[in-house]
Amino acid sequence: MKHRYLRALPLLLLFITVTLHSQAKLAIYGTVGGEKSAVTNTSWTLAGTAGFYVGLKKFGPLNLSVDARADLSSNQNSGLVGPRLAVKLPAFPIKPYGEFLIGFSDYSRTGAGLKDANQFAARYVLGADMTILPHIDWRIADFSYDLESLGPDDHAKTLSSGLVIRL
Repeated sequence: MKHRYLRALPLLLLFITVTLHSQAKLAIYGTVGGEKSAVTNTSWTLAGTAGFYVGLKKFGPLNLSVDARADLSSNQNSGLVGPRLAVKLPAFPIKPYGEFLIGFSDYSRTGAGLKDANQFAARYVLGADMTILPHIDWRIADFSYDLESLGPDDHAKTLSSGLVIRL
């Protein structure tokens, strides 16, 4: 009995993969850049982002997706999710996008690097991707601006660049 289910597993995985491919567009990305937090006496520090987005619906040149990302730096670590709206014009390789993300953030308010745990975070993200190979985009720029996680006067900013692999 168990062997029958094991034989069906590859067919089930193939069906799920084909269904996901026909319904949603998945992309995985990673970026490296700098972050400027509101921590006193700190300059730009090394920061990175890893995440993915899944396409939900196309409205002509507009693509609506859901994005989930982890932002990591020496001053702040965040886990965020939210809507992503990208513009893809025919015969134009650059695709600008905007996102509004919410989630949690661990951040440092001092130069000592001690982090406050699991604070609410809200962030705007603006950027542009450019297709360089089939299924591979260069994330030319990804700029994020914290709205909430560091307090009313502490808005961290991140600027990074990287690669996107569209599956």
